[in-house]
Amino acid sequence: MSQTELQKQRSTTLKERPQEPRKYNVIVLNDDFTTFEFVIMVMMTVFQKTSQQAEEIATTTHFHQKAKVGTYTLDIARSKVAKATEMARAENFPLTFEIEPE
Repeated sequence: MSQTELQKQRSTTLKERPQEPRKYNVIVLNDDFTTFEFVIMVMMTVFQKTSQQAEEIATTTHFHQKAKVGTYTLDIARSKVAKATEMARAENFPLTFEIEPE
């Protein structure tokens, strides 16, 4: 194989490397009905936050109207938001989330 062919092969190989999947932030929004305790439980159950992290997220949400829960690939973010929303609706809470690009 000639030097030029080797360079083309290396160039092609480098271009074919998969890119890291794009990441998205999950944001929890404040409302006047969902209890502080329920938000903490959802953070711990669905988003695998420690009790301290969950309380910090709930407090930030309460005082600033929203808080970042975490950063995930789009599929995981959608799945976690769907599960958390399902849990909230089952308890008649209007808890809502946003998913936004990082």
